[in-house]
Amino acid sequence: ERWDTPYKYESLFDKPRNHHEMSHNQTKWVEDLEKVDRFHMEQFAYLVRKMSAIRESNGTTLLDNTILTYGSGLGDGATHQYTKLPIVVAGGDGAGLRPSGKHLNCSDGTPLANLWLTQLQALGSNVGDYADSTSTVSSILA
Repeated sequence: ERWDTPYKYESLFDKPRNHHEMSHNQTKWVEDLEKVDRFHMEQFAYLVRKMSAIRESNGTTLLDNTILTYGSGLGDGATHQYTKLPIVVAGGDGAGLRPSGKHLNCSDGTPLANLWLTQLQALGSNVGDYADSTSTVSSILA
């Protein structure tokens, strides 16, 4: 979310709200921030459901052949801490990701770029590294 960009979250607030302000004043705005997080998660879940219902000609689904990632580059917006990132990955079965439905806890210091590199390679890219990646996340590869 851009720093000073106000958004009128559909059905959440009567007037536009600034996400950045909410994330830095969590004790003051925690309930509103939770509403925004729930709204975004519901949109992600809606997209996942829709894509899993679309059949491809080979019998797989559109979701099987797509990798959807939802999350944040910050684990705590108030302190700008970028560890313990909340990230959800859906789909990708047809792109070489292992369907797990499980929680993965990467070791401290694992760059987020490792996930991006893994997804790039799963989708067929021949890149050997991406940004500050150190390796792929092999546990999610099929």
